Amino acid sequence: MRKPMRALVALAVTTTFVVTACSDASRPFASAPVRDVAQESQNLLGGLLGTVTSLLVAPLHRTTPLPADVVWTFTAGPEGAVSSNPSVGLKITVPAGALTSTQTITVTALAGSLVAYRFEPHLEFERKVSLRQNLDGTDVGLLSGAVLKGAHFPGDAPVLTDDGLAIVDEIVAATVNLLTRTVKFDVGHFSGWIVASGMGGDAY
Repeated sequence: MRKPMRALVALAVTTTFVVTACSDASRPFASAPVRDVAQESQNLLGGLLGTVTSLLVAPLHRTTPLPADVVWTFTAGPEGAVSSNPSVGLKITVPAGALTSTQTITVTALAGSLVAYRFEPHLEFERKVSLRQNLDGTDVGLLSGAVLKGAHFPGDAPVLTDDGLAIVDEIVAATVNLLTRTVKFDVGHFSGWIVASGMGGDAY
């Protein structure tokens, strides 16, 4: 453990001890509450680290929101697979060698205006899988198109701030093709991904 981290834990332990001792000074020792100092210190550190790994991005929006989830499935194995759904503009390319066994993958284009997808089951890939999104029917502009990113959100759906920014925990580079009006980014695992029009703020 680095010196700053030792100091933080020591501070948490010392503070807990002082507060406990002061609050119980007028009561018999036998009635003093037992506190899990180690767990409290772990919670404190976990909260601080969690703050560092959450980021804010401005999500890309569809000009016509999806009235309901759009769901489809496809099968991919060690030989790879390609699946596309023109109704939501997404094409998925699983290269050969990305999977070591055959999987039935469920894709959900989430209802609403966000260009957001949930992939199940949650998979880790041996080779990167590409997601290509058609930008027709989105609010992408000339400037925002130059800074499009792929962003991973934890959970079943993106969580938004009051300002409409999405809270994510991973951002990947994307390539925009102005001729085909598409954006492509590569992912190393499946769960939840959105198309984002760049950073919307500092670490959250």
